[in-house]
Amino acid sequence: MRILVAESDTALGTFLQRGFDAEDYVVDLTTDGEEAKSMAQQREYAAAILDVNLPKPGILDVVREVRTRRQHLPILVLSNRTRPEDRVQVLDLGADDIVLKPFAFSELSARVRALVRRGGRTPETILQIEDLELNRVEHKVRRAGRTIDLTPKEFSLLEYLMRNAGKHVTRAQIIEHVWNLSFDTMTNVVDVYINYSSAQVDNRKAGKLAMAIQTAFSQMGAFDSVSTKPNVLTPENASLSNFRAIQDGRAFEAFEGGKPAADAATTNDDDMAQTQKDLEEALSSQIHAHTVSVTSTREGIVVSLRELGFFDSGSTSLEPTAISTLGNFVKVAGPLQARIRIEGHTDNIPIHNGRFDSNWELSTARATEITKLFITKYSIAPQRLSASGYGEYYPVVSNDSPQGRATNRRVDLVILSSNADSSAPAKSRH
Repeated sequence: MRILVAESDTALGTFLQRGFDAEDYVVDLTTDGEEAKSMAQQREYAAAILDVNLPKPGILDVVREVRTRRQHLPILVLSNRTRPEDRVQVLDLGADDIVLKPFAFSELSARVRALVRRGGRTPETILQIEDLELNRVEHKVRRAGRTIDLTPKEFSLLEYLMRNAGKHVTRAQIIEHVWNLSFDTMTNVVDVYINYSSAQVDNRKAGKLAMAIQTAFSQMGAFDSVSTKPNVLTPENASLSNFRAIQDGRAFEAFEGGKPAADAATTNDDDMAQTQKDLEEALSSQIHAHTVSVTSTREGIVVSLRELGFFDSGSTSLEPTAISTLGNFVKVAGPLQARIRIEGHTDNIPIHNGRFDSNWELSTARATEITKLFITKYSIAPQRLSASGYGEYYPVVSNDSPQGRATNRRVDLVILSSNADSSAPAKSRH
């Protein structure tokens, strides 16, 4: 669920954002009262947390305006004012609750959950299609009464699409609402996530729920780049008979979301051989430093960027030296007009930080970060690119040693040959 946090204290606002991020909320943060009013008007939120000391125009005006425009939005005010008349005034203007500073985050979080759960002004807390049920407050998914464990991002993706049943949703909208990003790379990152989430549900031995979710996503129109869009799911046709149609495999065979345009340029074998030589020359210093390797496979040329030298551990932020390396790659690969698949990979040690819930999510985010850079900085046509995250599932060496694990933490830039599938999963490259 998405919540609005408007806090004049930057440090406290960042603390709240991190705290609610860890509890699976998507947080929009601002320090300005005018911006808070605008954001509340433009987006749908499960709750709004407003600081009593908001500047321009001040808390009273903000609460009044937000309540006028969003009658059913739960509003919680953070206050350091102890006079009863101040609290009464805020409540009378439309706030639902007040928490006095200083406060324990656990209490604040519980009060937000209570506001969202409470009847009357709350958004719908239970989303259901026959025996598939999603509880937005408890963050639980059940089918026929059986609990299904999903990661926070998997849950958010299913929640967003179920909440928008009957509407056509695009990749850009999914990326904005689930990943809280504002760009559309036109790659297959959303498709990859849906496929991965479905596979994870199957791995948890939840029967055919993964297939049901896959079909529901498709019918909701999530894949806006396919040549033939599926019918939009509506309350009238939201039947499990539609979902179960995928079980015979025909729907999977028809599914082609995320592939680049059919007329994307390809590269012949002679060009590929010369390209490999050019890349080895352009990246010679990085190859010598063992941060980059260039290899040839049946798919094409694989330029492996090791985590060391490109990313901080557990982060998607590119090192300054990585930009120049990617620039040298583009100088060689750019003029070819070949298709490029950007693959994120990790070792088999589960990640432990507050930003990413799994190795797969980190690998996907890194691939997406480089894809965005290629489009925005180097003007590579989006239809030439596809982004994929594979987590720990395609190592190139054994993970039994620190050196092996370091080698497997990488992003592969695959310049595809003319017979390669741009959306195919990575293959082992021993």
